[in-house]
Amino acid sequence: MKYCNRCLYPTNHPYGLILDDQGVCTGCRVHEEKDALDWEERFKLLENIARSNSRRVKGRGFDCIVPVTGGGDSYFIVHTVKNVLGMNPLLVHYNHQFNTKVGIRNLANLATVFDCDVVTSTLSPSLLKRITRHTLKRWGSMYWQVLAGFYTFPVQIAVKFRIPLIVTGK
Repeated sequence: MKYCNRCLYPTNHPYGLILDDQGVCTGCRVHEEKDALDWEERFKLLENIARSNSRRVKGRGFDCIVPVTGGGDSYFIVHTVKNVLGMNPLLVHYNHQFNTKVGIRNLANLATVFDCDVVTSTLSPSLLKRITRHTLKRWGSMYWQVLAGFYTFPVQIAVKFRIPLIVTGK
């Protein structure tokens, strides 16, 4: 097993990390890029995308989908999308069954504070156990199903409801 020299994540991580010749993983290299970005320019680009998208979906209901977990990053993204960009997001949540009471409360509070609709996917506990066992055996990660659900469920909802934009902070 090989590990990143910087973050110590293993190469069998569910994201499929690759180490470069210095032994630093792709995740750490992507994180480095954040320091070099012109965030004001990026925000202007986001404003243009939001404006163009809102014109395209005008009168159809939701402007975009925002995948949420109930964590602090969810509050920041929903605030930016709703209050700063003036969009009408549909919040999408994949229930991975590892929720804390605080997390459940935060998710409910998120919908209330920002007056947004939330769609949640909850698999039956027996199916989730089977998937978790399988991914643990196959990829060495019981967390794989969380990542898969978090990234695929919003896309499924976007296709189903014909919402062309997904705004995520992940």
